[in-house]
Order: sequence, then structure tokens, then C-alpha cells
Amino acid sequence: MPEISIAIPTYEMKGAGASYLSDLFETIKQQDFSDFEVCISDHSKDDDVLDVCGQYANYFTIQYYKNEEKRGNGPANTNSAVEMCSGRITKLMFQDDLFIRKESLSIIKKTFDETHCNWCFNSFVHTRDGVEYFRPMIPKWTKEMLEGRNLLGSPSCVSFLTEKFEKFDEKLVLLMDTDFYHRMRYNHGMPSIIEEYLTSNREHDNRISSSTVKYNARVEHPDGPWLVNAEELNYVVEKHLETRQYPDEEI
Repeated sequence: MPEISIAIPTYEMKGAGASYLSDLFETIKQQDFSDFEVCISDHSKDDDVLDVCGQYANYFTIQYYKNEEKRGNGPANTNSAVEMCSGRITKLMFQDDLFIRKESLSIIKKTFDETHCNWCFNSFVHTRDGVEYFRPMIPKWTKEMLEGRNLLGSPSCVSFLTEKFEKFDEKLVLLMDTDFYHRMRYNHGMPSIIEEYLTSNREHDNRISSSTVKYNARVEHPDGPWLVNAEELNYVVEKHLETRQYPDEEI
């Protein structure tokens, strides 16, 4: 059993998915920590992702699954990728994102070993071309997490003990991450925060969330507003009426 599993849900991404995955694999190949596996759940209709996996099979262990169920449902495919993982720790990565340090996996493992946390977030930057980075961010918990005010980052910034995984809600797209973060904290406590920048989120227009669900509501806040999908927001708030307060907040 490996120490770390890297769970990567994949799909075509309008033809760019395999190329993005290849970029990610290059950064995985450079890691100084070797006790890991890569778990791919692939929603692609073609074999481009499978071909990329074949190109890197000699560098690290890759578990590949052609997932033909619920195509187009990102949360379902993410759940499928995590369910493949056998490592003690699961590191989520979306195929269009990148590791930016060769020590990323080593630092994640060290965090779990030293803090005894159930889950953690790493700091991150943004990129458009995979070369130049901008807008560095250190993850921060907000009281408005359920309302979609996400300062923690995307799922590519999160790692967790595999046995503690809470499945992503398959009814959500834009709020799949904040709903997941809320349930993880409710059931497993506050996450540890790694202040070192370990990953990069790629900005582009090829994601499912960029085309299937639209931002159609604005939430006002003294620190600045943010956009949400009203239907998703109403669903999430109603869903957690009885679990808004975290056990670690109780007096």
C-alpha cells in the first residue's frame, strides 16, 4: 500500500484535457517523494487520457479506470477517483492543475505526520500557461463557507486521510468544493494549513463548471461580494440547516 494516492478525475476538457494531464504528470515525475500511486477516473469518450497514462507508466504507478457512468458529473468522477485510492493519504488534483515544487508530496506527508490532522490545505498560486505564476494565496477559512465564499482554494489544494473522505455531492457543480469542505470540517475538525506554495491552479475556459452551471446571484459582504448560482446556494443552505455550527465551535 503506498503512503500517498494522487486522485485525478479526468475528461476531454474540450480537447485540452490530455495535454493538461501531461503537464501535471511532468510535475509528478519530478517529485522527490516516491511512495505514491496515481489514480485516474476518466470520463473521456476517447482514449487520449489513456494514451498519456501509457507514456508515463514507467515513471510511477498509475491506476486507470474508464468511467462510463454519469459522464459530465464532476463530483461523481472525483468520488470515483478517490474510491480507487489505497494510500494512507489522498492528494486531490484536477488534471489542469500542477505541482510547483518537487518537495510538494514530501511536505504534505510531513504535515500529516507532525500535526496528526485529518485533512489539510496547501497554499497555491495561479497560472494560465503553466509557466508564469500570479496571485499567490494562503488558504483561509471563512464563516460564509456555505454561502460560497471560498478562500481555501480548489480541491487541488486539499489532502486528507483516505479513510476520512466525505463524498462530493453529485448534485453540485459550483459549490461542490465548499459543501465538501463544510462536511469535512463538521465531521473531522479544522484542517491544517500549509503556508508553503505547493500547487498551481490553471485558469482557462475549458472546465465543465465554465459551461454547465452559471453564476446568477450576488452575495454582498463588507469585504467584497461574490457570485454564486442561486439554485445551488438555496440547496446547500437548506441541506445544512441542522449542521451549520461545527462541533469544534461548541462551548
